[in-house]
Amino acid sequence: MLIYAFRDARGAWHGDPDAEIFDTHPGRGTLTLPPTAPGQEPGLFDGQRLEVLYAACDLEASQTSYHLDSGGSFLASWHVHELLSPAYRPHLPGHPAPAPSGTGNNRPTVKLETGSTNRRYSLSADLLEDGRVEVTVIVFTPDGTIQGELTGELDTCDLGEVGRLIASAPVASGPNAVTATPPATIKATRHGEAWNPQALDYLRDHYRAGKTTEQLAEELGRSEKSIRWKLWSLRIGPYPDDLAPAPRTPAEPEPPKAYTVEEKRQLHSNAYKRWTPDEDDELALRCSQGASLAELSQEFGRNEGAIVSRLIKIEAHGPAADEARIL
Repeated sequence: MLIYAFRDARGAWHGDPDAEIFDTHPGRGTLTLPPTAPGQEPGLFDGQRLEVLYAACDLEASQTSYHLDSGGSFLASWHVHELLSPAYRPHLPGHPAPAPSGTGNNRPTVKLETGSTNRRYSLSADLLEDGRVEVTVIVFTPDGTIQGELTGELDTCDLGEVGRLIASAPVASGPNAVTATPPATIKATRHGEAWNPQALDYLRDHYRAGKTTEQLAEELGRSEKSIRWKLWSLRIGPYPDDLAPAPRTPAEPEPPKAYTVEEKRQLHSNAYKRWTPDEDDELALRCSQGASLAELSQEFGRNEGAIVSRLIKIEAHGPAADEARIL
């Protein structure tokens, strides 16, 4: 189940509202985003109350859960997460987030792997709370034998310069030198995760230096679609018109059909009748026993809309009440 589309405060749809889903009717709910935190760049929808659609579908999923106002929690598609993530991303250096509860092992981590025919190189970088990063580099043979290891801490602002220094170092020659071969494609494990400050700095610097979105997608281990949306959200890239669905034109409302009370009661015998305390008690009991909206409608002689309103009013509990609260 993924949140695959949402409607903003102006009524415009975002994400993939026309995506193919595996359910007959998508789930609906509301998601209120927090306002922009001090020291962070404002997100596109910070502070807004959004209407979201969720369903089972085959879209690319992020690894972040979003908690709806009704209490439900769902993963978002990668496209939706890219639009909403500024409100959920880690704090910037100088504005550390509160320490997480538990063991404290949930620090943002970047892992990269590359190598040649004779050597493999694994790099992991853990973002620390004080704006520094702990870097570990392991060199090993294709069969897994470790040949060397290097661990240390740096300020995040020094990472770019250290990377340029390593890239400009001359390749050693000699009998023990590794044969130079084209490096393997870097495998990044940031796919579907929120952006951290190092990745954002890398994206800004290298995009402004002239790298294409295809190159940045490969280097950062993300889809080109996500790179283009992130560049736009940072206000340094053009709006990706070809990726944004056209706003839906509201359908013309049909004129209400006139019914008499008698006609309504031919379908639902108790239509427009006042609820009695005994009926309220019986409705709450049947709901707690797991009766569906359709079953309750038939048993109480009222349409499903009346059942939904009454379940909410009496604060009933059960599957039908849960369904009523998201309709």
